[in-house]
Amino acid sequence: MFRKLRGIWADLGRSIYDEKRLQSNMIGITFVSILSTILGLVMLFINIFQHKSIYVIETSVVFIVAGSASAVASGILKKRNISEAIGIFACVMVFTYYALSGSMNGFSISWALVMPIGVCYFISVKLGIITSVYYELLLCTLFYIPSLRENMSVYYSEITMTRFPIVFFAVSSVTTVAMVDFHLTSLKEMDYTDKLNGEVERQTAIAVERARRLETVNDEVVNMLAVAIDARDRYTNGHSLRVAAYTAALARKTGLDENLVKNLRREATLHDIGKIGIPDSVLNKPGMLTDREYDIIKSHTTIGADILARSKGMDSAVEVAKFHHERYDGSGYPCGLSGDSIPLHARIVAIADAYDAMSSDRIYRNSMEPGRIRSELIMGKGTQFDPALLDPFLELLDSGELDAIRKETDQLRELSDELDLLLR
Repeated sequence: MFRKLRGIWADLGRSIYDEKRLQSNMIGITFVSILSTILGLVMLFINIFQHKSIYVIETSVVFIVAGSASAVASGILKKRNISEAIGIFACVMVFTYYALSGSMNGFSISWALVMPIGVCYFISVKLGIITSVYYELLLCTLFYIPSLRENMSVYYSEITMTRFPIVFFAVSSVTTVAMVDFHLTSLKEMDYTDKLNGEVERQTAIAVERARRLETVNDEVVNMLAVAIDARDRYTNGHSLRVAAYTAALARKTGLDENLVKNLRREATLHDIGKIGIPDSVLNKPGMLTDREYDIIKSHTTIGADILARSKGMDSAVEVAKFHHERYDGSGYPCGLSGDSIPLHARIVAIADAYDAMSSDRIYRNSMEPGRIRSELIMGKGTQFDPALLDPFLELLDSGELDAIRKETDQLRELSDELDLLLR
């Protein structure tokens, strides 16, 4: 039993004021402090009007000063501990004076009946119990010890001295039981809420980690597909990964959101997936292509779109695969779209794709010189490429960022090839 009571006493020391409840409590303390100030003013005027003693007037002033200071501490300074100290000090000093002096023919001690609930509810259950026990012991000492009782009989009636300590004990006991139950119930709710929030955070972390792993797997699958596509032609090995890296750099340069950049990079990696359906004899032909063979090559855009359309949530990737060979002036393929009717992602990939094609060796020619590449890009401004996107791409080219991206991408690809050889 003693251990259980000790545990309850320890729990009463735990605060039940979380952020929302603390705000409500501070408002309550401020309201009660203002009310105490008003009551003090009312009592001051009444006491002055009735020509009461200076000591009675001083207790009214104490309520006015303490109430005002507490209101400032809680309502303006937001210092609950200061307001709490002021409230306890005022209660103990004033009600002790009331009891010892028999103020207003003993009537003043009746105000002490509001002390237990006021302190327990607005300040702390623990302090409410302590102040109530103190006041109960004070009353019992004054009213039940014969020598002191005789002195107090000057101010208090016999029935008041006999019964008021009992009444105060009853009020304090009921208040204590109710407030202890309220406090412990609040603690249980807070502990349950904390446990629930902790579990939600744990499950959220698990879900985020699973999503991250799934995204990693998706990226790996996409990269493997790109490698498989490019591996069919040694002249385009690494093309898809480089185009994806150039695309991401241009997307960031134009101010796209990082999540969109991440998605666009994945879409760009798959832009040539339709080449899976192109025969090797056409894809790797060293000489000039016939019109029929060129039509077959161009069909990789629609083949890629058909492949990606089978997967849900790949709408933008479908557009990139299908429209990355459209031209800004409408002379591209497969649909002859022009201007802003070409999806934005496809317009971005088109520039990155053309740049990598010109800066890489192909089966029918060597890579172009940097100066010529820049000239070719400028020549395509407004005809092959979106002018609003080409300008920031040229800035990336002039700054050397594209060269750095190519070196980094090629190094990663070579490292991956070496690892594959070691694992075989």
